[in-house]
Amino acid sequence: MKISISATNPCHLYPVALELAKRDALGCYYSGYPAWKLGAPSELSLRTHSLRTNIVYGLLKYVPERWRPGSKQLYRWQDGGFDRWTGAHLATCDFIHAMPGQALHTFRAARRLGIPTVLNHATGPVREWVRIVEPELRRVGLRLEDLYHYDAEYFAREDEEYALADWHCAASSVVREQLIAHGIDARRIWQVPYGADERVFHAKGRAQPADFRIIFAGQVVLRKGLRTFLDALEKLGRADWRVDFYGGVASESRPDLAAYHGATPLHFHGPVSQQSLATAFRQGSVMVLPSLEEGFGLVVPQALNCGLPTIVSDRVGARDFVQHHENGSIFPVADAEALAQELVWWSENPRSVTARFGWSAPTQKLIELSTAAQS
Repeated sequence: MKISISATNPCHLYPVALELAKRDALGCYYSGYPAWKLGAPSELSLRTHSLRTNIVYGLLKYVPERWRPGSKQLYRWQDGGFDRWTGAHLATCDFIHAMPGQALHTFRAARRLGIPTVLNHATGPVREWVRIVEPELRRVGLRLEDLYHYDAEYFAREDEEYALADWHCAASSVVREQLIAHGIDARRIWQVPYGADERVFHAKGRAQPADFRIIFAGQVVLRKGLRTFLDALEKLGRADWRVDFYGGVASESRPDLAAYHGATPLHFHGPVSQQSLATAFRQGSVMVLPSLEEGFGLVVPQALNCGLPTIVSDRVGARDFVQHHENGSIFPVADAEALAQELVWWSENPRSVTARFGWSAPTQKLIELSTAAQS
């Protein structure tokens, strides 16, 4: 069994490639990142094409926003170029995995070579994402088309990628349900969760804080359920609690943050390294991920591995890992009152949790599903 993987950025598929390599089950890992930045072991079968990646990140880092294309437009250009290159260099294997928006030319080449294709979904169909997010942007006076480049050309590409996929690999039950609603045959969907790097995200050294410390991890954007979270805090009026945000604050979120008049102080730390985030998890009381749309939510297994209970909305894919009032809570999406109740429950029942969500088990499940598909 040789499974190849194509991904512009390392994200969640790079750890899978490393685990496949340990089992001698990796065909090739095609990456849009430069090899030196990946720090890949010498035994990893790796091919890289990073020209557009270097250009994109150079523009984002050194050129002011008003003088360059938007980040979403740049990422789309990056993905398209990488996809064409992968399609031109694809080698024989038993399966090729690629991600939506990066799979069209890769899958066309795979069809010519007789290689089965797997579209690997961290999130559900973009049309579903648009349906959920567009009203939230409109609420603060923003238009989706001004921020995201999802036009007819993009959806035509997505439709062809779906048509070229022999199998769909969903990160969660949430994504699986969205794919089925989109018309994908349930028998063609594999459900394989993501994991967390246990070398970084572990509970060693965890200490229960004296105060009630809420962690919000991830980019602070509207789809993360920011308004629901702020409303819950305002209802509770707890000046003796604190919230620590780890992640960049998007401009779309500033109106809601400016309107916040709750008693609980908010502390913003910006983007941090994984090591720093793991330390914050080990020092927290609970993590909150109240997203309106979240295909998985990698911070959930990361937090749980650090012993931190996690409260998620029922639209967060990693709800699959959460056992209510055992290692976290699940509440109805956009229900600020229900979220407030869960925050109170965890403040009155402080504890550390025991969990181990690594990449070994998901990779083994992927191999088993691939083997079954061949028979």
